[in-house]
This record gives sequence, C-alpha cells and structure tokens, in this order.
Amino acid sequence: TETDQGTWLLGTHEADWSKNPLQTHLYLLRSTDRGMTWSLLPGSRPHGWQAPGFGRMDEGRPISLGGGRVLFMMRTPAGHLWASRSEDDGLTWTEPQPTPLVHPDAPPMLFMLSDGKTLIAFHHNRSHSKSSALASNNRAMMADRSELWFSTSPDGGLTWGEPRFVLVNILGETLENHWRNYNCAYVDAFTDQGDLHLFIPHRWQRVLHLQISEKDLGRFPSASELWR
Repeated sequence: TETDQGTWLLGTHEADWSKNPLQTHLYLLRSTDRGMTWSLLPGSRPHGWQAPGFGRMDEGRPISLGGGRVLFMMRTPAGHLWASRSEDDGLTWTEPQPTPLVHPDAPPMLFMLSDGKTLIAFHHNRSHSKSSALASNNRAMMADRSELWFSTSPDGGLTWGEPRFVLVNILGETLENHWRNYNCAYVDAFTDQGDLHLFIPHRWQRVLHLQISEKDLGRFPSASELWR
C-alpha cells in the first residue's frame, strides 16, 4: 500500500519448511523514497511477528486509512485473522492481536470501498483445524476455504459488522488434493464507480469475476438469516 504521505508498505514473510511443523515470521518492508531503500519491521531476521503458541504468522496485508494511520492484517493458523495498527505512517506498530473475523490458515483479503472510509474484509468464516502444520491433504483444513463471506468496518477495523455470505464451492472432490478441490482463497478486488469487482481463483483452475454493486452489499445474507 502507499500512504497519503507517499510511504510504501509491503507485507512479507519468511518460512522454514525444514521445521516440523512449519514455522513462519511476518515482516513489513517500509520505504520513504519510492523503493530506493527499505527498512525491515519489526526487526531484523529472525525477529518477525508470530502468533504466540503457533510459531506462525505470514501473508500480511497493509492498507492505508489516511492521516498517517495504517491497518496491517495478518494470516495465522489460530482461527482468526490478526491485525496491528500504526498511527505514524507505518513507523511503529501495535502488538498484533486477533480480530473477530473467523478464518483458517489462509490469507487476509482486505480492501477499501469507494467511499474511502469503509473497509471490506473477505474471509472464510470457518476454522476447524488450528494446526501449525499446513497440509494440502488435510480435508478439514482445506475445506475451510470453500466458503466466502465478507464483513465491513466503518472505523478502520476497530469494529466489524456481522459476516455476510457470498458463495460456497459445491463441486465434487475430483482433483488430486483437497487444497485444489476446495480453494476459494486469494481473492483480489477493486472498486469502480460504485461497483465492487472480485477476482476469485476457483479451485486453482480458473478465475471467476464477480461484479457487485456496493449498494447491494447489505442484501447479502448473514448466518442467522441462512440458518433459522
């Protein structure tokens, strides 16, 4: 992300697959000279962020909130997305904490709506396997990526609305592993004249393009409306 002060912030991580279970550290690269030089936060390797008790945190997504404020959302295997905040243009950060957004060991998918104030976070809203290991043959872990929900925040991620349902993958288990059978993660999005365009890597075989009017987001059903 680029802040309103022109600072570039890039989520990055390292992974040690020689460890069993896998270990990862999350970092943030910060540049104030348009990428000529970079500083590594929160410190030099191997002193990145991790979720306590899991030895994991990766695939961070920073997003500028304006006025020097930045939200940094993080992938963990702990059953929720985590987040950290900066009030000084990404120079210092709060200690990462879990958000109320239920999510498996999968990436954050965080965007700003066209009003420039409302955040929308797409998440899977289920987590049945809180393991530090990441295994494509773990059916419960991979099946948690089969549903796509979203929550919105009017206050820069301090509070989040009730999750609303977008879609579910209902195809049969025809591919070689559960990761590909169920995967609807790694969504990208942008807004254009009040429309939200979603690009979903469906089962890692094709990209689905969904176009949603922002004014219709409130019409998507919540869990309480789906299962009464």
